[in-house]
Parts: sequence; structure tokens; C-alpha cells
Amino acid sequence: MMKKIISYILIFIVAVSCSLDRYYENGPSTGTYPSTPDEALSGLLACYKGLANTTVQYCPFPFRVVDQLSDIGAIRAGGSQYERMLTSVATPTASVPKTAYSKIYKVAGRIHLVLDNLDNLESKMDAVEFNQLKAELLLLRAFIYDMGCQFYGDIPFIDHCLSLTDYEYARTPKAEVIDRILSDIPDDLIDNLPVQWPYSQWGTCRIGRATAYALKAQINLNWGRHAEAARCSKIAMELSDGVYALEPLDVTYYATADDGEPSASNLFGFAGEKGSKEWMWAAQYNKLAAANVHQMTYTFSSRNVNGASYFGPSQSLMDTFECTDGKSIVESPLYDWRNPWANRDPRLDLYCLRSDTRVMGVGYNLDVTKTEVMDYNTGKMTNNNDVYGNKSEYGANGKKGPGGYLWRKFVDHRYYENSEITGKSMEDELDCCLMRYATLLLIDAEANIEMDGGDLDRARNDINMIRERVSMPKVTDNTQAGLRKALRYERKVELCAEGYRWFDIRRWGIADKAVSGKVYAPGFSTKNNPKNYISNAKPAIDDDWIVKYDGSTWDGSKFNLRTLLTMIYTKNRDEVWPIPQNEMETNSLMVQNPGY
Repeated sequence: MMKKIISYILIFIVAVSCSLDRYYENGPSTGTYPSTPDEALSGLLACYKGLANTTVQYCPFPFRVVDQLSDIGAIRAGGSQYERMLTSVATPTASVPKTAYSKIYKVAGRIHLVLDNLDNLESKMDAVEFNQLKAELLLLRAFIYDMGCQFYGDIPFIDHCLSLTDYEYARTPKAEVIDRILSDIPDDLIDNLPVQWPYSQWGTCRIGRATAYALKAQINLNWGRHAEAARCSKIAMELSDGVYALEPLDVTYYATADDGEPSASNLFGFAGEKGSKEWMWAAQYNKLAAANVHQMTYTFSSRNVNGASYFGPSQSLMDTFECTDGKSIVESPLYDWRNPWANRDPRLDLYCLRSDTRVMGVGYNLDVTKTEVMDYNTGKMTNNNDVYGNKSEYGANGKKGPGGYLWRKFVDHRYYENSEITGKSMEDELDCCLMRYATLLLIDAEANIEMDGGDLDRARNDINMIRERVSMPKVTDNTQAGLRKALRYERKVELCAEGYRWFDIRRWGIADKAVSGKVYAPGFSTKNNPKNYISNAKPAIDDDWIVKYDGSTWDGSKFNLRTLLTMIYTKNRDEVWPIPQNEMETNSLMVQNPGY
């Protein structure tokens, strides 16, 4: 399957190799490409590959990085560009906004290189095949321009290949951009797509009809067009019946590392990539293709398995997970701060890594008196690099670490088995899922909750399907306010580390309270107080599931969390990112966003 995709991409590279990696403003317009249906298909696949061509901090960008720029992420000390963005001092020279902007228009350039002359092939192709190619190209453009409007607000709407003399465009109001990209993907066009492309041939590379409607629903939801989002999500779910479904998860609780290892790799790891019915569409990675790998697992992983311990979840996310009775830790009688991981939503351990557990078969423990941990793969003790040794300061709860916790969600034991994050290559070819069935359910739920006259029973059922697979109690509240609260919990927890949080809190108008105040981390373990990393902080949790701390503790003793960072959010500025400085300098029609 992948070899066939790569061969088509190589055709495209041979045809226009001089242009693929240049900025869109300097991109080509050949006037003749594509001249055959095979060239058109190879060009389309190169557009899909463009989604995977950019990484930031070794991770697929922006899909696996932007959660770290919200209240649910924590960053290793020294991640200055992220710290500047979280403290409202980022400038137009910041690399993250620059990289995203460049990526959006590079992918657009690839799309237009094929789209500009596609009509010339209409008489040479089967009508359905022609419309399928056109639909996929326009869906990809809708996807990236929707992202561009969320990141930057108004953006130049480019709908053709540019030349060296045709590159200055003013910003188009974002509402007009969204109107255009949605009008470009009408139902009668995307109805030419198969419900799902043959999996044995294409895997999750190409957008099928079910995914197209899901994507259309997502874009409408992003801009408050709830009725249309609900219409499209309903169609997507009907098309998905018998094709896509939620992947079962093992919710066994392992109290300690000796008891066993939680894992969701059958959904988020290589087994999920290769066979889960939950995956609807993904950015593709493969070592056989040039520049087609990332190093996300290395970035997310414990130093005990030779990872970098660079990104992790925040204390406030860990305190978000409900108890197994469906109540917050503040409300539930099941919560015991001295044993905080017992009786919690199983997704805490499935998606996040906390102390006294194991990952990839190797122990993970923040207790500084534990200089060794068990490697359960070999049955031998090994150095606890997270707390002991010359680089332990970079461990998850070291002085330069991200704050005690790491992401488990995308960890796969295969990395240990194949020694792929030992520092020798660190190459990661796990695909990056862009649409899964659980996401579609949450889109459908939110659209029905927020639209006038929405189907609240349907929304509740959507939410409960996701909760039931991890043995969490059903939501029974059928009011709009109650379901909105449940929906916002599920999006925060179920989609953590997947790149949605930055967008969600802005869409809901709560970014100013989410991204403000202190980011806390567990206290440092010491020889005199080795369990000091267990938080005694008693949080306050509101109906939007924003977690804050005022110094209160469960036991009345001194508050033992430490401050990693103090977030600052400036209204009328931080809703969007700055237009990159190089764009400001080369495009005389460009106007900068307020506050930058």
C-alpha cells in the first residue's frame, strides 16, 4: 500500500522537483501539469504528504504541539518559544507561527499546482474519478485554510499558483474565506467519493465520503455554524455505520508498576494505525519516503527509555480526570489525595504517565530514593534516569523537566523492541490521526448542544458512547447547560494531546481564563520527603472544566505544588498568532494582527 503511494509521489517529484520545497510565493505554475490522470493522482498524493512534511520540536505540527500552548500541557524548561507564547510576549519572529504559516501556503501551493489545470483532464477521465480528485483537493484546501483562519484570523485567500510577479495579496476577512472553502465542497461534489477508500490500497491516507462530511461538520462547528455542522455530522455518522466504530480499550487499573502496564496502543499506536476502525483519516509517515518521519515518541518519552521528557500534561489536566463515579475529584467521596490515581477515569492512566507505573515495560518513578527501576522486559533493574544521574535534571520532574507527568497516549512497545528511540536514529513513523470516529461523535454532540432546537438526546448518546467504552458512568443530565459541561469535559480528556485544546478554548470564548495564572508541577521528591511529588493541592473546577488553585490543600498543610510558569493572556491579541515577520516584509499589502 505505502510503496504504491510513494511511487505516485515520486512521479510528482520528478515532474516538479525544483519547486516542492520552495515557499508558496515562489512556487511554479507550469501551465501543463498535470497532463495525465496518473500525474493528477501523484500530485494529489503529494498534497496529502505535504501535511506530514513539517515538524516542530520533532513532532507532527501543529497536530501534536499546540496542546502544549494551552492549559493542559507542560513544557521542559528551556522551551523559550513556547513560554513566550504562553506569557503573551511572542513576536512576529516566533518560529512556531512562522512554521505554521509556511506550511499552510506550501500545501496550498501543491494543491493549486494540480487544481489549476485539472479541468483540462476532464475529457480524459471518467467523470466520477475526475470529481473525486477535485473533491479531495478542495477538501484539503478547506482543511488548511480553516486552520489558517483559526491561527491568524483574516488570511490571504489564494486560489491559484503564484508567480514571481504575482505574490502580494491582502488579507481576506475570515468569514469570506470560510464561506468560500465551504461553498467549494458542496454535497453533490463530495458524494462522488467512496464512503471509505479501499483500505488495502490506501489505508487512511485519502479522504472518503464519511470523512469528508465529518471534516465539513468540523469546519462549520469551528465557526459557530451549528445547524450545518449537525447536518453534516449526522450524514457522516450514517455513512460510518458498519465502516467506522469506537475501538475497545482495556481499562484495567494497575496501581503500581509491578501490577502491569496500561496501554491504548491498540488505538493510538501502530496496531491502531494498521487496523483500528476508529481511524478515519491520518497524515502518513513512512521511512521509505524522504523527509517523512518525526520523533514524537522520543520527545514525549521518559528518560528511562532514552526519551527527551520534553512535553507532558499539566497538573491541572491530571486533576481534571473524574473519579469512577462520574464526579470531579473535588466532589467525589472516592478521591483520596494520598492515593490520587485510584478510582479515576481510566483515561488518566491510558493517556498520561504518572509515577509508580511503567512505560514500554520499564518502571517510571519520581521518588529520588529509587535510584533503580525494574526493566520488566529483561527482568533486571536499570538506572532510574528520571531522578538519578548526570541528566536527571531533564527528567519529567527534574529542575528542567516538564513537571512530573508525561504523555502515554501514543507510546507503543514496538519502540522498545526495535530500539527506535535509543538516541541512534529516533525515527518515528507512526501516522498522525486527523479524524477519528470519537472526534466525529464529539462534533455531532457539540453541534446539537449549541444549535437552536438541537437534538439533546442525540448529543447525550454521543457522549455516552465514548464514556461507556472506558466504563465511565453515563451522563444523565439532558439540559443544554449540563450537556455542554459534559461535552467540554470529554473534549478536554478524550482528545488530550491530539491538538484540539488550543482551538476549543478559543471557540468557546474561555481562553482568557484557561490560559492565565500559574502552571503548577508536583513538588520535588527529596530524601527527607520522597513522596513530595504527590500533590496535596485542592483545586477549584468550574463548569467549563477549568482547573485553578488558590493555595488550599486537602490536609490543611502547606501547599506543595511548585510553579513552572505564569501564563498571561492578553485579550484582543492572543486570540490569534502574529503574521510572520518575513511575510510582513515581503508583502506590502499585509497588515499585522493587533498587539503584535
